[in-house]
Amino acid sequence: MFLALVCLSLAAVQGWGSYSSRATDLREANTSTVNMARALSDHAEASIDLVGTILSSVVERFQAGELGNDRQRFQRFLVSMTQRTPSLQGLHLYDAAGNWVLNSLPATALKGNNADREYFIYHRTHTDLSPRLGNPLRSRFNGVWVLPVSRRLDNPDGSFAGVALATIEIDFFRKFYESFNIGEKGTIFLALDTGSLVVRRPFREKDIGLDISGGPVFTLWKQSGEPTGSAILVARIDHVERLYTYRHLRQYPLLIAVALSKQEVLARWRTDTIASAAGTLILLAALLWLGARMIRQMIQTGQLQRELRDAKTALEANNAALQLLALSDGLTGLANRRHFDQSLDAEFKRAMRDGSPLALVMFDVDYFKKFNDQHGHVQGDAALQMVSRAMLAGQRRPADVAARFGGEEFAMLLPDTEPGGALAVAESIRAAIAAAQFPHGASPFRILTISAGVHSMIPQRGQNARALVEAADRGLYRAKAQGRNSVCAEQLEDASQLEA
Repeated sequence: MFLALVCLSLAAVQGWGSYSSRATDLREANTSTVNMARALSDHAEASIDLVGTILSSVVERFQAGELGNDRQRFQRFLVSMTQRTPSLQGLHLYDAAGNWVLNSLPATALKGNNADREYFIYHRTHTDLSPRLGNPLRSRFNGVWVLPVSRRLDNPDGSFAGVALATIEIDFFRKFYESFNIGEKGTIFLALDTGSLVVRRPFREKDIGLDISGGPVFTLWKQSGEPTGSAILVARIDHVERLYTYRHLRQYPLLIAVALSKQEVLARWRTDTIASAAGTLILLAALLWLGARMIRQMIQTGQLQRELRDAKTALEANNAALQLLALSDGLTGLANRRHFDQSLDAEFKRAMRDGSPLALVMFDVDYFKKFNDQHGHVQGDAALQMVSRAMLAGQRRPADVAARFGGEEFAMLLPDTEPGGALAVAESIRAAIAAAQFPHGASPFRILTISAGVHSMIPQRGQNARALVEAADRGLYRAKAQGRNSVCAEQLEDASQLEA
C-alpha cells in the first residue's frame, strides 16, 4: 500500500508538473509575442511618422513656390531626404493630370502618368490634406513593391494641383522582421485595416496585397474591438497552429501581428515531459536517490522562474524609462515637454548668438475642466487632438516647434519671428479652432475655444529662457482675464525681469 501510494503520488506530481510547465511555456511565449508586437508597432509607426514629416516638408516647399523658383534645388532636397532616410524609397510630385513632375531619382526620365493609381484618384476627389496610407503597389520606376504615403496638393484657389507621394519599400519592413528570432514556423505580418497584406515573414512576393480580412487574426480583432489581443489560432495561409498577438497602430490604419509556432514553443516541454516520465520509472527502482535529485531540480526550477520574473520586471522598468525619454506626446503627436524644453534652450542660445528674435506662444484650452466634467475624458482627449491638429496646421516653417506643454496647455516656439508674426500665428490657430465648431456645452461660447499669450524678444547675455516662458504666460493670463478666446501679447516693463 505504501509503494502504491508513493507511485500514485509520483504520478500525480509528474502530471501536475507537466501541466504547469506547459502553461508556463505558453505564458512566456505569449509575453514574448506581446513585447515583439509592441516593438514592431512602434517601429512601423515611427517609420511612417518620419516619412509623413518629410512629406509635409515637401508640401510646404511646394506651396511656398520653390518648385517654380528653383526646380534643381527642390530636386536636390528630394534626393537628399531619400538618401538620408532608410525607410524612404522615393519622393515624387505629380501634377493635376497625373504626370510625373519631379522625383528623387535624378537618373530617371520624367515620363509616364500615374492618374490611374488608387491614391491619385482618391486625392483628386477628396479635399482632405492629411497624409494617406495607400495599398501596396509595384513602383513604375524600378519595379519594387512599395507602400505609398501621399498628400493632396492644392492651388492657391483651393483647386486640385496634384499629389505629393512618398514611398516606403516593402523590403525595409521585411529586413527588419527577419532580425527577430521567431523560430522556423513563426510568422510576422503587417496589413492594412482593409485586410490587404503589406508584408509577411516568411516572405513570399505573391503574398503582397493578398486579402486576409477573413483570416483568424482579423476576425479576432473585429470581434473583440480591442487594439491589441492574443490567442492561439490556426493560420489560413499555411494551416499552422500558432500563439498570435496582434496590435493595431495608434495613428495609422495598420494591423501588425507576431506569432510563434505552438509546436515549437512546446517542443522543449514535450522533450522534458518524456525525460521526466522516464525518470519517474527509474525513481520507482531507486526512490531515495532520484527523490533527492527531483528536489534539487525543483529548487533549480524555482530559482530559474524567479530569475525570469526579475528579468521581466527589469525589462518592463527599462521600457517605461524609454517611454519617458520619448520626445513625442502619445495622445496628440506633438512634441512633449522634454522635447520643448530642449528646443527652447537650443533656440534661445542660437538667437542670443545671432541677435535674432525668438517668439513663444502659450495656449490654454478655455474651460477645459468643465469640458471634461460634462463631456467625459474620452471627448476631452478628442478635443486635445483637435487642438493639436490645428497647431500642426498653423506651423508655417519646419523650424517651428509645436508642443504639448502640460495638460490642456500647449506652446509654439517660433524662431526668427517678430511680435507681429507671432501674433498672426497665434490668431490663425485660435481662429481655426473656433471655426471647427467643436461642441463645448460648459463654455459660454458653446464651442471649444483657446486663449493665447504671445511674447517675442532678442535674447541678450545674462538672460535665460525662463523669462520668455513667463512673459508669454502672463500674456495668456491677460487673455483669460479679458474673457478668453483671445490672443494677448505681454511686453516686459523692465529688462531686469529677464535676468537669470
